[in-house]
Order: sequence, then C-alpha cells, then structure tokens
Amino acid sequence: MTVASRWPLPDRRTAEQLAHDKEAVRKQVTSLTTPNADDDARVAQEVFVERIQRRQLAAPADHATPFLHFVPRSGTRAVLAVANELVVDAGPDELDGLLPGYAPADRADRSPRRRTRVLRSEGRKNVTELRADAKRLRDEKKIMANVNSIVPLGYVIKGNSYPGSTVAPAPFAAQGAGAPVRVAVIDTGITAEARSDGWDTGVVREGTDPVNVLAPLDRIDWFAGHGTFAAGIVRQIAPDCEVVVYRFTSTDGLGTDEAAADMMIKAAEDANGGRLIINASFGAPAVDGVPPLAMQEAVAHIAAEHPQVLIVASAGNDGKDLPLYPAAFPGVKAVGALNSDLTPANFSNHGSWVHCSTVGVGIVSTFVEGKLPPEDHIGDDVTFGQDPWATWSGTSFTAPQISAAVAALCGENATLTPKAAFDQLVTGRPGVPELGTAVHLLPGTPL
Repeated sequence: MTVASRWPLPDRRTAEQLAHDKEAVRKQVTSLTTPNADDDARVAQEVFVERIQRRQLAAPADHATPFLHFVPRSGTRAVLAVANELVVDAGPDELDGLLPGYAPADRADRSPRRRTRVLRSEGRKNVTELRADAKRLRDEKKIMANVNSIVPLGYVIKGNSYPGSTVAPAPFAAQGAGAPVRVAVIDTGITAEARSDGWDTGVVREGTDPVNVLAPLDRIDWFAGHGTFAAGIVRQIAPDCEVVVYRFTSTDGLGTDEAAADMMIKAAEDANGGRLIINASFGAPAVDGVPPLAMQEAVAHIAAEHPQVLIVASAGNDGKDLPLYPAAFPGVKAVGALNSDLTPANFSNHGSWVHCSTVGVGIVSTFVEGKLPPEDHIGDDVTFGQDPWATWSGTSFTAPQISAAVAALCGENATLTPKAAFDQLVTGRPGVPELGTAVHLLPGTPL
C-alpha cells in the first residue's frame, strides 16, 4: 500500500464527540470570517488587537514584541509593525548615517547570510512617520526599506478563535523506516514537556514554546501551542519523517519579518543538503506595495544556495485575493483552505498565486496542557489535560498537511526531491477556482 492510498485519513470520532467539536469549530470559523464582512466585527477585531498590544507592553522584555498597528485604505485587517523599526536592504558600509535619527539594531541571533538589516529610531515614531521614512529611503536613496512587519501566525490575530478540546484520532503508529526526509516547522516552537502517547517521539526541539508567560499565568497565552499543533499534523500524515520545530515568535504568536527570515535560513542550513520541506504557517502582507524584505531575501537565498529545499506556506485568512508573504513569493507553494466537503472555506485567501488547498476547518491535532482563553471573561473556558488534542481552523493548518504529504512521498522514494514530490502530489487531482489543486489529507470537521 502506498502512502497516497491512505489519504484522506479516516475520521474516527464518535457522533457524540463530533457534535461536541462542531460547536467549537463553528465559533472558530465565525471569528475568522466575520471581520471580512461586518463593520461591528472589524471594530471588535481592532479592540482585540489593542488588547494584545497592551499585553505586549506589560510583558517581560525578553518575551515582548511592542508593536504599532494600522488599517490600510485598501484593507479591512489591521497591519502590525514593530514599534520604531525599519527593515532596510543595505550593506554594512551604507548603514552609518543612512537615516538621521536611526541606528542599526541587530538581533543577537541574526543570520550572517542576510544583507537586510534593522534600523531603530532613537525616538518614538508613529506608523505614519515610519512609513514616510521608509518611502524617503526608497525614493531619495534608492534603498529598499519598509516597516519591520509583525508576522502573526496566519497574519491576523484571530480574536476569540481558539482551539476546542477533543480526542486523539488514533494511537501513534510508525509505518516503518523510510528514506530520510525532514520537515522544519517554523512556528511558536513545541512544548518542552514530552507526551506519554508517543505523538512527539523523535521530534527535535530546536525551539520550545513557553506556553504561559503573560498574566494570568494559569492560562495559555494567545497562540501558544500553535507549533505543537502543526507538528502533530505532520506526524499524522508522515509519521516516519524527521520533524524539527523552530521558534521565531515571542508571546501571543508575534514574530517579526527578520526573525522569520533568520529561522528559514537556519532551517535550510541545518539540513546539511538533505531533503527538506520548510513549513511556514505564518505571513504578512505587503505594506505600501513593498513585501516583507527580510523574508524576501531569505526565500531568494534559499533558492540560490539550497535549491533542493521546498518552502510551503499558508495563504492567509482574509477571505480575499490578498497576497501574503512568504506564500506569494516566487518558488514558495501557497496553500489555501477548504471545508471538509472540499468546497472553499470562506476565510481562505485565494487567487492565482495559491497553488493548492486542503481541509482547514476543524482540524484535529496535538496541543498543550492548560486553560483557554488567555484572559478572563472573554469566552467559555476550555481545559486541556495530559496529552491533549484540539480542534483548530485556518490556513495555518493546511500548509503542514501539504508539507507532510510531500515528506511522505519522499519517504517512499529516496531519489524523489521535495519539489518533484509536490508536483507528484498535485498531479491528476481536481482544481478549485482560485485555490489551486484540492488535496484531501485530514478529514477536518463537517459543519
């Protein structure tokens, strides 16, 4: 039996469990969908973003990402940017005095492979001023520059869309040793605690998820567990591949353009020429027509120096034709979301730049212990006990399915490259308008 013949995997939940799960999944889908169509919902999302902003300002310095936010005239979603910072495509000899009032601000673990650098303002700047300064560099000095985009998981902070508790789909069972292949999950990291059910056995923890850093400490932070969930998806579809989980975010699922870029480059280098699929369940839009510059450079660097590497990325949850990056960069495979019946999910971004899609509604995967939501009095409490499983929705959870399927095909054939495996995966399958090829892997939750 080939791995492809096992797809889609069966849904083994009881009717009672499925009815329970549908309630949580409906809330998730509503939260993802309504900001695109409802003024009141857009206001509610703005309030929610401001709440996250206050949490970051109160966070310990080593876990905080203070940010600014604004809504472009062409959009309905808030765009987030690191406070007082720009990303510039400039060499070291160009940085001194490049922009009065700014100085280089390198992270300790900045990749030496990156030319792009961060400039930090010596005084406080609002978003309008940052965008104007970036435009001045582009227009007057012909140096590409932009705000240092925040790269929240799935781009949009999803309001009250948090996971629901469910049961394991099946005991973990390896299929037998296959040919070497690795999936690098660049995300929130994975929980440091080993599970007793075997689903994280052998997963390499290059970055761990602290889970609950911000008050109240008895609750899971926003987006904690996201990397654990993505890794569990990979294990379900490709149980024999190597999974390495990296962390590029601070608390509440907030990463930056440069941090994401550095982890993408690190993952490519860590593979030492072996077959690698990089899973990027995150993204950010272009700002003022300029895509995130550090990630753009990282994708180009990997294509030039590690051409065997395949990057798979989430298309985003805006429900429109809004290119999200890295998904929309040339060479990256963008993945949209479908309902369990393979019809388009209303929240999924779409367009000619989306290569394929799979079920992204009510996906079941591994989660972390604790209690949600992260703050009191904003939703019904959900408690996750030992070895927990959860339901969650969004394009964040379609990309790892495709990454895993590519890895599974590579595991069957030691001569198959990830890029050739992707082509094999999508060949002969039906298409969905503006969502590429439909690939049915996990069952999701029917609504």
